[in-house]
Amino acid sequence: MSRTSRSCSESGDSPAVCEFVDHHAKIVSGLSNLLYRGIAKASSCMSHESMGPFSVCAILVCTSVVFTPGLAADDPIWSEEFEVDGPPDERVWSYDLGDLGVNQELQVYTDETENVMVENGSLTLTARETSDGGFTSGRIRTQDKIMFQYGTVEARISIPDLADGLWPAFWTLGNDFSSVGWPRCGEIDILEMGAGQAIADDVVNRRVYSTCHWDVDGQYASYGKSLTVAESLDEGFHVWRMEWTPLAISTFLDDQHVWTIDISDPDAFSGHEFHRPHFLIINLAVGGTFPGVFNSNDVTASLPARYLVDYVRIFDNGHTLLSGSGLENDDCAVDLDGDGTVGGTDLAELLARWGTVDEDADLNQDGSVGAEDITLLLGSWGALCES
Repeated sequence: MSRTSRSCSESGDSPAVCEFVDHHAKIVSGLSNLLYRGIAKASSCMSHESMGPFSVCAILVCTSVVFTPGLAADDPIWSEEFEVDGPPDERVWSYDLGDLGVNQELQVYTDETENVMVENGSLTLTARETSDGGFTSGRIRTQDKIMFQYGTVEARISIPDLADGLWPAFWTLGNDFSSVGWPRCGEIDILEMGAGQAIADDVVNRRVYSTCHWDVDGQYASYGKSLTVAESLDEGFHVWRMEWTPLAISTFLDDQHVWTIDISDPDAFSGHEFHRPHFLIINLAVGGTFPGVFNSNDVTASLPARYLVDYVRIFDNGHTLLSGSGLENDDCAVDLDGDGTVGGTDLAELLARWGTVDEDADLNQDGSVGAEDITLLLGSWGALCES
């Protein structure tokens, strides 16, 4: 979001209005963010006697805020930084376990720390060979816990040497997967590597793929593309990004465009798959249809192999809807009315206690209810909390 503003003194407004505006400048910034995100509308302004004779509309008019929609905010609205060593945070991540019976893959997924572990500031998924010639690895997902519809998703990732047989992925499925099945739930592959054709072309560590999968009147459909880069991607971290709006989905590797699909006509997708909430999946497969490796003897990649994820971040691009039980956290103290959701009524409650020493509304515990508390509340906007 970009915005321009002029000082209140330059606007010609009365000194009383200007004094009020200057005192509540941080509220303006926060409420402007709500307007940008579509949570609030200028036509539905609030006023409260504790704020004096001026409404929030007066603040917005006085500061002459101008919005440029469609750009991601500087700060993520949700992130997983993988800062605590041990198993992944169970409030956010669930494990997929066992032989899932898909894609003719050779590995068994486990929840053992030797396969799935947060260490040294990164999620580490490790593919290993077992004593009987099989393979184990890790796959985790945010289904029901962190869901998003539209937005900019970014992950900083380090892949292992893939040749031959390793298949790392960073992707999404529609959160209704369990009820409607695949492909009607929709799938967005932000990152896939290790394809059989890339192996044949001797670029397996340099070629990335992005693809969408969906349903068309009961029939499977997909569209994807690949990008081959000059440097090997198994040397250090690289940033993958997806930009998802109601009009299109695009992916990028280190700011290089990989692929775009037009989703502006939702009726082109029978299940409206790309206009519904999705959840994240991170996994490292061994063998299967994508690499074209179906026998353990044909896996030539050096094992154990480690797939690292430094962070995963979701940014608001002006359309983003974020939900899920994983949003519950200590910040739910800002659910002042106890209705289970951080929203407009909580903002009204906070404004009603403005300038008081109310401990429940003094979110930053600085001794009084003020602008910093507004900022904290807006930072948790939309969080789902236990009522």
